[in-house]
Amino acid sequence: MAVILGALLAGTRPQAHHSFAPHFDRDKRVSISGTVKEFESHNPHSYVHITAVDENGRTREYKCESHGVTQLQRNGITPSMLKAGTKLRVTGPISRHDPYMCFFDTVEFPDSRTMSVNGPAQAGRTTVSLPPRKDIFGSWLLTRSQDRTGGGPSAMSFLTPTGQRAIDAYDPFRDDPTFRCDPVAIRRVWAAPGTPLEISRSGQNVLLHHEWMDVRRLIAIDAKDHPRNGRRSSLGHSIGRFDGDTLVIETANYSSGVLEQYVEQSGKPTRGLLHSSALTTVERLRLDVTRQRLVLEISDVDPEFFQQPLSTLTYEYVPSDLKVEPFKCSPEGLTGTLKK
Repeated sequence: MAVILGALLAGTRPQAHHSFAPHFDRDKRVSISGTVKEFESHNPHSYVHITAVDENGRTREYKCESHGVTQLQRNGITPSMLKAGTKLRVTGPISRHDPYMCFFDTVEFPDSRTMSVNGPAQAGRTTVSLPPRKDIFGSWLLTRSQDRTGGGPSAMSFLTPTGQRAIDAYDPFRDDPTFRCDPVAIRRVWAAPGTPLEISRSGQNVLLHHEWMDVRRLIAIDAKDHPRNGRRSSLGHSIGRFDGDTLVIETANYSSGVLEQYVEQSGKPTRGLLHSSALTTVERLRLDVTRQRLVLEISDVDPEFFQQPLSTLTYEYVPSDLKVEPFKCSPEGLTGTLKK
């Protein structure tokens, strides 16, 4: 078995990923055939190590990243399929930083089975045989077309001097808190692809349970204000109210953090979009009954780092039958493709 590097192969794109583009080149795909040496079955990313012979006849170890193990298992790819000694071929975009790394989006076995890391029809299965939703409560999954964070380059244009200095001193390839399994900003939690969230009641309050990073947010309904000198955290302190059928969530008491993991600007190095502890957010969450979509609008204001409010982002979610599973994030800041 051998490896073909740098091949421009036709194929489907991998599911969009909020940290994908700075690490992998979608226009350059690689096909690696060999024997599994090790499979690291983690969240938020999994890695398969493959021993293969390169185009010069030398035996090499290739390391290919993919979705987290929970998402892979939902789509039919289990750790037992990728155990040491298994012969296979993986295909996908090549790393921008290392010729012996890739993101695998398909796996082919010697018996001709070919499997996609995104499943055979992931978007379709979430709505099959589900009764119509009448409110925002239940399990939901981000629509495939909106697996993105968005808004970074424009926000970079109205930074305050303080915000600019903070961003200049920050290395997104080393410093991003998700590498330490910190969920970071609320809008990044909402933008996590391929993982469900559940909205439920907890007494008089509302509980938002996101599978990604095991985030649980208890929204204090009809609370008057945030606690003075209260504890600060990545997810802040949230209070909410119902405006008709729309849940309005106001969050403050943030610690400083990262709104967007990577921001690409032409002719400039990749940056992270940061926020200060002065950040406040407003989320408006409602059900579009006709289209059966959960619609979220989220706006951010941070007068310390930005000269004006950030653009409001809108995300949509489809009803899902998926159960929120334990995420059990594994820190990975100094391993894999996450180190520049």
